[in-house]
Amino acid sequence: MEALLILLIILIPIILWISSAYMLSNWIKFKIFFIANALLVITYVGIIIYGKTVIWEHDEYGLGMLFRLAFCLISHVLIVFIFALFKRRQIKNTISSTV
Repeated sequence: MEALLILLIILIPIILWISSAYMLSNWIKFKIFFIANALLVITYVGIIIYGKTVIWEHDEYGLGMLFRLAFCLISHVLIVFIFALFKRRQIKNTISSTV
């Protein structure tokens, strides 16, 4: 059961990420959006892993770091997926109104 949960925690964001990339692939600014998101993810992953703040000082086993990392990545993917849904709808409406 625990292995299934871990697998879902890993697979769901990957599936949502691929779906978002597919939905936005026709967008003119897709490459800029993709690069900006990649830099954003790299930045906050680096801050979570290597950043030392007063709040995160005591984490003996690194479980807090793993939770923060998973939470940030999953929430980022969900936000981008929701954005992709709205943007794809906007692109389709723009295309259908010009035809």
